[in-house]
Amino acid sequence: MKAKNVGILGIKLGMTQMFWNDTMVGVTVVDFSGLEFIGSRTVEKDGYNAAIIAVNNKKGQPRGCIREIRIDNVNAYQDGSYINLFDSVKKVDVVGMMKGRGFSGAMKRHGFHGGPASHGAKHWHRRTGSIGGHTFPAKTWRGQKMPGHYGNVRVCTLSQDLVKLDKENKLIFIRGSVPGARNSYVMVRDAIKG
Repeated sequence: MKAKNVGILGIKLGMTQMFWNDTMVGVTVVDFSGLEFIGSRTVEKDGYNAAIIAVNNKKGQPRGCIREIRIDNVNAYQDGSYINLFDSVKKVDVVGMMKGRGFSGAMKRHGFHGGPASHGAKHWHRRTGSIGGHTFPAKTWRGQKMPGHYGNVRVCTLSQDLVKLDKENKLIFIRGSVPGARNSYVMVRDAIKG
């Protein structure tokens, strides 16, 4: 696994709008003011460099989320200078838990178009349709797109634009939407692909 230059844990506050490159864009705001460094991994002891970081949702509460992020410079987390490493970052990858949507139909889960709305269609508008052949293959293939559990999985959005970094209030503004509900934990790291 490639070591990262910087990564943080934060809480997704929600979305807003701001001007960026003379254009109004939608941004997601992530608060990392509760971030704390709690340990490290070293090449000598563990075979790789990594920082163990945590974030609290409320002061005085137990740590809500703990993650290990492989980075080149562990010392930046010990003295709090990790925030300056974002100065050279233009794009970030964001990891979070997708909103749970329960048991969903094929149209919502997979984006199926559904059946015709007229010409004799009766009670068939949102159904899946045929799921297998008759004589051949005479079965349903594994992985067939069907209704089922949707959401509540770990998702990583790649190469999101880093619009603004508020060092004083420890807020990061990322262009577009990121996975997770409001007040959920997200991990932001510099993008693998520029």
